[in-house]
Amino acid sequence: CEMARRRFEPAAPKPYEFVPLPEGRIERKEPAGHAAYRDGTVSGVLRGVLVARTPIHVASGQLETTDDPRYPLVKAHVRSAGRPVVPGSSLKGCIRSIVEAITPSCVRITRARRDQLPRQVQGCSRKGELCLACRMFGSLGYQGLVHFSDAMLAEGDTEVSTAPPLYMPRSREGLYYRGGKVAGRKFYQHGRPAAGEVPLEVCPVGSRLEFTLHFDNLRPAELGVLLLALGQGEPRLYPKLGGAKPVCRGSVEVEVTGLEVFEDPRTAYAGYELKTAPVDVGRYLNAAKPVVLPEQLKQLASILRFQAERECPAENY
Repeated sequence: CEMARRRFEPAAPKPYEFVPLPEGRIERKEPAGHAAYRDGTVSGVLRGVLVARTPIHVASGQLETTDDPRYPLVKAHVRSAGRPVVPGSSLKGCIRSIVEAITPSCVRITRARRDQLPRQVQGCSRKGELCLACRMFGSLGYQGLVHFSDAMLAEGDTEVSTAPPLYMPRSREGLYYRGGKVAGRKFYQHGRPAAGEVPLEVCPVGSRLEFTLHFDNLRPAELGVLLLALGQGEPRLYPKLGGAKPVCRGSVEVEVTGLEVFEDPRTAYAGYELKTAPVDVGRYLNAAKPVVLPEQLKQLASILRFQAERECPAENY
């Protein structure tokens, strides 16, 4: 019978891989803070667009009715002012996870026990001693230097996409560990979305969601890492965000439509006209090279390269 056939079929390939954790000591130091603009830092505004390469679904936690008799109820996409959005917190978390993976940064959120995490990467706990990612994006008691707006759907509307049911990861399984320690940071791959029986409200392929990113007191290397995580360097990274990532939803390409870096933020913010300098993106990407972990970047790039025809699991994997 069909049930017996499925029981003995081999499991589908895992839709994720791990990026190794950094080895050796992680530099932790006092963040630049917000009280004053520091010499040797840059501040400014980045304007960008998330382009949906596969359907995007960020759950609102609500069910909504539709006029389609096939899908009388769907899992709703989150909205703001009536428009579908990717919340700034979701976008920030997505980009932060990339920065954490490619730099000597701590493991801030994990289900692993403390003894299963190498001591040198355990989460920052002191405000005056923060790793690179915590200095940029914040930590307990510290706001951080990078602020994302919601990414709002610029035009068009949502549609319904059906996905297979998903279940909580079995995080205690051996494949998450190597020698009793966590295997690394988990990232989902891209591919062709798998169909199923769960109706989701999504921003369809080709949707454009506009956002603004403000940054203050970043070191040039930190701005370079941020641009790299946004897919503006080489190798190019295509982030994944929102729900249903294992079945290939949430693949995005980031287009930077504007980047302003203030020459002297201390005086620029005090006047009516902000003076900006021509932006050499390559300069900041080059500045990031000493703090980027080359092997981790290579591994993450192999995971986050966009593969439109890769099969995504439609059943248990």
